Amino acid sequence: MNKLVVLIFTVLVAFLSCDGRDRVKKTNAQKQSESNLFQTFKKQVTFFPENYTETTTDTILSNGFRVKIKNYTDMNHSVLGYTSVNSIKSKQYYREVISEIEVFNNDKIIFKNNINEDFLLENKSNYVNTEIYIDELKSLQTNTLQLIASHCIPNTKDCNTYRIAINTSGDYTIKRQS
Repeated sequence: MNKLVVLIFTVLVAFLSCDGRDRVKKTNAQKQSESNLFQTFKKQVTFFPENYTETTTDTILSNGFRVKIKNYTDMNHSVLGYTSVNSIKSKQYYREVISEIEVFNNDKIIFKNNINEDFLLENKSNYVNTEIYIDELKSLQTNTLQLIASHCIPNTKDCNTYRIAINTSGDYTIKRQS
């Protein structure tokens, strides 16, 4: 009987001593940082690219075409992507890239347009224009200007590729390749 009373008394003291007195004088911020509760509410927001970027290339082909491509970041439009690593939720905004294309044939402008999702007739909300480049070999073989444009979902391998063919009079065709 004596042992039972001592055991009950010990269990009672153990339960009563766990009343949180050690945390009474700590601020809420200290309590959250100790329990990592703050990390569950933490969100990171990043933009790709962070700042305005612009590149310009000017290419002269031997078949009489001269192409000026100006790629720049559209700071007003972006695609939102989410990731979660170790209970930290991250938002990534991938900014659109707009390409201004000017095509000259024998020093006469024959084509001037912005290559974006409206031009490609694609209204897919989670895709961004990533690059545009000249297929020089195909351009020389066909005596037309051949541009390759890609339209991708960020951080995936899901990309649509388009071939834009511009003839000597400035007429163009768009063919989706993948």
